[in-house]
Amino acid sequence: MATIFAATSLDLTEEQRDSLADALINDLGTIYKHALSFNLVQIPQDSCRGDSINQTTFFVCVPPYATLEKKRETIELLHNTMVRETGYQGELKNIVLFQYHDDDGVGKDGELFADIKARKAQG
Repeated sequence: MATIFAATSLDLTEEQRDSLADALINDLGTIYKHALSFNLVQIPQDSCRGDSINQTTFFVCVPPYATLEKKRETIELLHNTMVRETGYQGELKNIVLFQYHDDDGVGKDGELFADIKARKAQG
């Protein structure tokens, strides 16, 4: 299970952005088979400075029990897909940040998930 938000400052047409998103979703589906949510937004280059130009940052939300191997695989896959689809942009151009969602850090339908689980456990 993963929810991934990507922000890129690559100068892409709408067609190129859609094609890139499709490639990323397809490739990520080889790792995250149970559930995957993905969103790619473009940041105008005139809103960026220095190394952030032509950079893509991925915010990956996964359960806290995601293994180091799965994180490594995700990082490598995202980088390789970006290079395959957009060409090599240089160092520090594909950044991956992991965020974990445990029971005390997730709300579902207006309630803390830990509270939902506790209520269900009580019967």
